[in-house]
This record gives sequence, C-alpha cells and structure tokens, in this order.
Amino acid sequence: MSLPILIDTPHSSGHAPFHVLAEMLGEDVHDYDKRQERLNHLFRQGDPLTDEIFFIPNAHIVNATSSRFVVDLNRLRDTGGLNGVIKITDFDAKSLYCEGFEFTKELLEERLARYYDPYHASLDRIIAKNDILYFISGHAMTANGPLIGPDCGTPRPALSFITNGKPNGQVKSAKEHNSVPANVAQDLAEVLYKNFKDIIQDSDVPDEVLINDPFNNAGIAKRLSDPKSPNAIPGFGLELNQNLYLEQNTSKVIPIKNRVKELNIRMQAFMLDIIPIFENLKKNSKAKIL
Repeated sequence: MSLPILIDTPHSSGHAPFHVLAEMLGEDVHDYDKRQERLNHLFRQGDPLTDEIFFIPNAHIVNATSSRFVVDLNRLRDTGGLNGVIKITDFDAKSLYCEGFEFTKELLEERLARYYDPYHASLDRIIAKNDILYFISGHAMTANGPLIGPDCGTPRPALSFITNGKPNGQVKSAKEHNSVPANVAQDLAEVLYKNFKDIIQDSDVPDEVLINDPFNNAGIAKRLSDPKSPNAIPGFGLELNQNLYLEQNTSKVIPIKNRVKELNIRMQAFMLDIIPIFENLKKNSKAKIL
C-alpha cells in the first residue's frame, strides 16, 4: 500500500549530458578528467544525496535526473536572472560556459522542453491520479550563503521550512498564498526539531529550525499548492544544512560516516509523524491554503 506522500528532490542530481558539457567546456569536453572535474563541481554545488536522505518506501517519489545547472526544476518556467531556471554561472558567480557560447531562444526552449517539462509532468500526473495528503520538496543548503543567494556570507540554520510566507509562517500579502497555513508550519517545525535535535546539537551548525529563512520562496512548493489549481495540495520545501552530513572544506562530496543513513532514518520518522497534522488539515472543511 502506498503512502499518501509526494516527495521530490529537484536538485539531487549531479548529471549533465555530454552535449551540455560540450557547451560548457568546448574542446575540453574530450578530456575525461576535466569532464569529471566539472561533474564533481556541479554535484557539489547542488543538493547532493538528498534523494537518499528524503527517501521513504512506498511514497510517491520524483528525483531529478540532471543537475540544477542543466535546468533548475525548482524555479517557475519563465524565471530569468543569474539564479533563474537556466543559470549561466555557478553560485560563486563563475561562468559555467566556454568563451563565446550564447543561449539562443530556441536552445533555451529546447532545454526546458527536454528536462524541465517532463519532471513537472510527473508531479502533475502523480497528484492527479493519487490521493496525496501532502508533498515535501527536499533540499540541502550550504552552511553559509553563497555569493549568488539571498544571504551571502550569512550562517544558515540546521533546517529550514519553505512555505512561501513570512518567517512566522504568515502569508506575505493578499495576492500571495502559503503552501501550508502558519499554525501548521509552526507545528511541523516542532516535530522536525524533535526528530533531529540530537544530530543538530552534535554538529557545528546553528541549533535552530526556521520557517522561510533564509529562503521564503520555492517554485515547486508554490506551484503544487496554488489554490487556483484543481489538484492543489498542501506541503512544503525543506532545507537541510549540508554541514549536518558532508565533510567540510572539500571540493568533493564526502559524506560523514553513517550520517546520511541516520538522517534518512530520522526523515522517515518525521514524514510519518506529520501525517496526522495533514489529516487534520484535510478534515477541517474550513482550513484552506492562505
């Protein structure tokens, strides 16, 4: 029997197909070591191992099959800018592409049609065909805000919810909507901290779980919870501080021994623990996504 949970990890992959690597590296794409160096870099600057951390058997799961630097699945389809749906630099503001390369309108559309649209079609198909109680969009953030980010150089919390609202969980404006009501966001934060408290306190990351800080907007959470959609469901984005599970000061992804498995055990327990919260939300006929 399947669980009524939809899990997606839009930044878990470090893969870039050869034709994209050719656009990035030019003639160096034929140098195996340089290709691997670039792939390692893309993986490290993504949300590595989140597909494993957010896994739970029998849930409905959609994992990215390509790097966020091929296309960022957690942006609205038309989001531009340095940190938009298709990025031309990494998070250190270093160019990803070889000198002279330029995106044409046709190339941008092809990239979106090939990598962005199928992922979102999978999410829509699952929601339409299954009785999903809630969704969770799994992410992992660097310990400090990168050069390209809303909080450059600022230490980040151990964990953070994204509901597209204010830091207290309230809706930002009458024109906006939250992916869960404020009181639900606060209840979720309490349950999350309870499940991860000892791991957090055994690390060097700030001992706190925040709501909509440092991020208060996520494309997938916003789209799936949109009250204008006939299949809208409640849910949230969840960011883990990478220093909870990765060795620091290394350009490669090196997990702390046994930590990823332990985080997955805690995450599975958390996902099951919050089912009653969303069951109550569903039963309350007056509750709605604000």
